[in-house]
Amino acid sequence: MHSYVLALDLEGTLISNAMSQIPRPALAEFLTRCAELFPRIVMFTTVKEERFRNIARLLVDEKVAPTWFADMEYINWQGETKDLRFVPGVDPHQVLLVDDFEKYVHPGQEAQWLQVEHFDYPYSSEDRGLAEVFNALAARIAR
Repeated sequence: MHSYVLALDLEGTLISNAMSQIPRPALAEFLTRCAELFPRIVMFTTVKEERFRNIARLLVDEKVAPTWFADMEYINWQGETKDLRFVPGVDPHQVLLVDDFEKYVHPGQEAQWLQVEHFDYPYSSEDRGLAEVFNALAARIAR
């Protein structure tokens, strides 16, 4: 069993977007279950860190995210794609990226990407995107 770092996108993956900040159904459960599988979880988003921290604190205060979410490691990066080499201390092949948009996947790192269905209007309370990607993550790390 491999030890991976889990890199999570924010907008369209965990929440609607940085403006409306609608949490995806079962967000807290997803994050809690991921913390049981992954020793390290990082935020890898286009949203600037200060804005992310404000959103994360709100989600924690509303009890739709676990308390650790507001203090989780944030990856500072630049460029057009989410190059997993920006995650400190690990090789890119040790990182799994959960993101809704393929355009952010760095060329040559496609095997590290698990696509989650984009969470968009109309926001369905029946959305199963996080449950589906969790199952894919669990299967991936069990290999």
